[in-house]
Amino acid sequence: MNVLIFAILCLAFIGGTFASALSGWLAWLSTLGLGLLMGLVIPVVWRKGPKRWVWFLIGLIACVACLYTQFRTPQPTTNDIANYVPIDKVVVRGTINQDPRLTASDRAKFTMSVDSITLTKSGSEAESESNEGESTTSQLETQPVTGNLYTTISLTQATGLRRGQIVSIEGSLYAPSGATNPGEFDFARYLARQGIFAGLQGRELTLQSEPKFWGGWRLRQRLTRAHVQGLGMPKGGLLSALVLGNRVTDIPYDWRDQFREVGLAWTLAASGFHVALLLGAMLAVSRHSSPQQKFIRGSLVLLIFLILAGGSPSILRAAIMGMGGLVGLVTERRSRPLVGLAFAAVALLIIQPLWIWDLGFQLSFLATLGLIVTATPLTKQMTWLPPLAANALSVPIAAFIWILPLQLFVFGRFSIYNIFTNVLVTPFISIAIIGGLIAGLLGIVFVPLGALASWVLLTPVTAITAIVAWANGLPNAVTNLGTISLWQMLLAYVLIVLVWLHPWWQKRWLIGVVVILAVVFIPTTIAHNSQFRVILLDAGRVPIMVVTHQGETILVNAGNNRTAAYTLLPLLQKSGVNEIDWAIATDPQPDVSKGWANILGSSIEIAKFRDVGGGAASQAYDKLRREMTTSGIDVSSLAVGQILEITPQLKIELVNQSPSVFRIITDRTTWLLIADNDPRAQIKLLDRLEPEVNSSDPSLPTPPKPNLKADILWWNGDEILPEMLAEVAPQVAIASTPIIDEYTIEQMQQAEIRLYWTGRDGAIQWTAQNDIQALSEQQDAAFPL
Repeated sequence: MNVLIFAILCLAFIGGTFASALSGWLAWLSTLGLGLLMGLVIPVVWRKGPKRWVWFLIGLIACVACLYTQFRTPQPTTNDIANYVPIDKVVVRGTINQDPRLTASDRAKFTMSVDSITLTKSGSEAESESNEGESTTSQLETQPVTGNLYTTISLTQATGLRRGQIVSIEGSLYAPSGATNPGEFDFARYLARQGIFAGLQGRELTLQSEPKFWGGWRLRQRLTRAHVQGLGMPKGGLLSALVLGNRVTDIPYDWRDQFREVGLAWTLAASGFHVALLLGAMLAVSRHSSPQQKFIRGSLVLLIFLILAGGSPSILRAAIMGMGGLVGLVTERRSRPLVGLAFAAVALLIIQPLWIWDLGFQLSFLATLGLIVTATPLTKQMTWLPPLAANALSVPIAAFIWILPLQLFVFGRFSIYNIFTNVLVTPFISIAIIGGLIAGLLGIVFVPLGALASWVLLTPVTAITAIVAWANGLPNAVTNLGTISLWQMLLAYVLIVLVWLHPWWQKRWLIGVVVILAVVFIPTTIAHNSQFRVILLDAGRVPIMVVTHQGETILVNAGNNRTAAYTLLPLLQKSGVNEIDWAIATDPQPDVSKGWANILGSSIEIAKFRDVGGGAASQAYDKLRREMTTSGIDVSSLAVGQILEITPQLKIELVNQSPSVFRIITDRTTWLLIADNDPRAQIKLLDRLEPEVNSSDPSLPTPPKPNLKADILWWNGDEILPEMLAEVAPQVAIASTPIIDEYTIEQMQQAEIRLYWTGRDGAIQWTAQNDIQALSEQQDAAFPL
C-alpha cells in the first residue's frame, strides 16, 4: 500500500478515536459525513492526491474507530461496587492490581479488583431481627460484587504490599470527586476512564493470600534497593525514577515539582528517549556484529526494559517503533519513522482506545513527531554552530515546538529556560539512565554489587539535582501565560504542519513562527488584560474569591494547604496570573495560614497583603506575616471604613472588624461578604445598626453605622437571621458551604432571592455583564470536547 495512503488511514483512525468525545450518534455520524464530504471535495481540489475511494474509506475507518472507542469506554455494571457508595464502614475483599505508590498526603495508593463486600446492617434492620427473636451477634452480611476500587491506606499498612496479593480492607467507600472549580483536575473522569467508579479510604488491611504469579515487581524491588544502598535517599530513588520512570518508583513530590517546573518532567517518565538511548548504546557496542545478532540483542534490551518499567503508553509506543527499526535493520529496508509512529499509535489505540486522552501518550507522540520531522531541518539552519552543538540544541527545540501548544492548552504555563536546561542536563541524564540500568541489573543478581555500581553514578545524579535546583532559582523560572482555547491550539498545529510540509512556508519559516506566536499569545494577553471576572471557589466553608480586572488580580482568602495546592494555584496558573496584586485575609487561623504559605512558596508572587487586624492571631499566622515582610511584601491591616481602590471601577471596603464584613464595589454591583456568620456574630453586627445617643450631649454626632445594603450577599452558609437578610436586602445570595439547611432555602425563596451554594453548584462566576453562572451550568452548556 502507498505510504501516504497508509499514513492518512492511520490518522483517520486516530481522528475517529478523538471524535468519540462527541455525544452518542453525533460522533460516528459526523465522522462518516466528514469522510463523504472529503471524498466529494478534495479530489476536485487536489487532483494528484489520493483517489476518491480513499477519502470515503477515511470516513468509514474514522466511524469504526469512534464506535470502537465508545464500545470500549467502561461503564459500571449492575453489580459494580460503585452502586454501594457512600458507606462509612465497610469491609472489601479483592486483588491488588498495581504496586502501591505514594500520594501527596503521604499515604499509599493502589487499585484493586474487588470480589466481595461486607457491610453493617442498618440499626432498624438489626432491631427488627432482634424483635423477631433472631440472633444479632453478627450484624454483617457479605455480598459478591465486581468492579475496581481506587484505594488509599496508611504507609505502615501498605508496607510489603504488591501486585497480585488478595487483601481484605476495612474503610469508607466514597464517590470520587469531579472538578467543581475552574482549572481543577477532574479526578472522577480520570478514574472512570480506567473503569474505576468508587474509592476506598482504608483504615485496616488484612492480607488474605500471596500472588499466584511471579512478576517484575521483585526485579524492580532489587534494582531500587541497589540504587538506594549505593546513593542513599532520596538520590537513590531519583536514579531509579530516571531509569524506570516515576510510575513504578517513588520520589518526593517536591522533587517531581522541581523537575516539572523547568521542563524536565520527561526525564522522570520512562519514554522514547530511554528506549532510543538504550538501543543506541546497544547498537554502538554491537557495531561489528551481524544484523541478526543486533536484532536479538536489541529485542532482549526492549524486553528487559518493558518488564522493568511496565507497559505505559509512552513505553509501548517507543518499544513498537524500536522493534520496527530492528526489523528494518535485519531486512535491510529503509526505515520510515513516520509510518512507524502512525502504526504505533493505531496499535496502542486498538489495545486501549482511551489512552488517546492520556496526556503522557499525547506528549510522547508529539515530541517524537517533532524529533522526526523538525530536528534535522533545525540542525541544517544552525550552520553557524559546531555540528555537536547544533544537534544538542535542535533536539530540545524540535520537541518544544511540537508540545508547546498542547502544554499551553492544558497547563497555561511554560519554563523560559526549558531548552537551555535540557541541553545542560541531557548528557548527565544519559549517563544516569545507562549506568543506572547496568547497576540495577547487577543489583538483581547481587544487591551489594549493584550498590557499588550505583555509587559510581553519584556525580551525574548530583549534577542533575544541582542543575534542576539552579534552574528553579532563576528569576521567572516559570511563566504563567494562561490556557489557550481549543481553536488557538488547533490553529497553531495547522501552522506548524504547514511549515513542515509546504515549500512556501518552509522558505518563510520565520513568518510562520511569528504567526504561531501571535495566535498563541496575543488573544490570551488581551483577554487577561481586559476581562473582569469574579470567581467564588468551592472550598468547603472557607469563602475564597478571585477577582481579575484590567490585569489586576485580587485574592480574598487562600484556604487550607490542600485547597491552595489543588484548587487555587491551578486556577491562578491557568488564568495567566504571575502576581497577586492584592491578597486579603479575613481569618487569621492556623489552618488558613497554610494556604497562604503554599502560595508564598510557589512561583506566583504577592505584591500587597491585607488582613482585618485585631483579635488574637495564631503563631503560625504571625510567622506567615513575618515571612511575607521579609520577602518584600507590603503587609498591613485594614482599618474599619478603609477603602482599597484597586481600579476606578473596583473598590474593597472593610465595613466591620469583628465579625469581618467586607464590601466589594464595582461600577454595576455591590457585594457584601460576611466571613463569620454565626447567629451571635449577626446579633453583634445588628446591634451596631441601632441608633446611639450620647447621654451627656444628645446633640453630638453618633458614630457612623455600617452600611450593609448589597446586591449580592456572600456568606459561609450558616443560618441567616431574618433581620440580617432584611437589612442587606440582596437580589442574589451565595453560600460557600457543602450543604445548606432547608430553613435558609425556604427563607430565600420567600424573599425571592436567587440562591447558590458551592456544595451544589460548584464554583460561582460573575462577569462585568452582571451575569452569574455556576460551574455546573457552564459544564452542561459546554461543547463536549
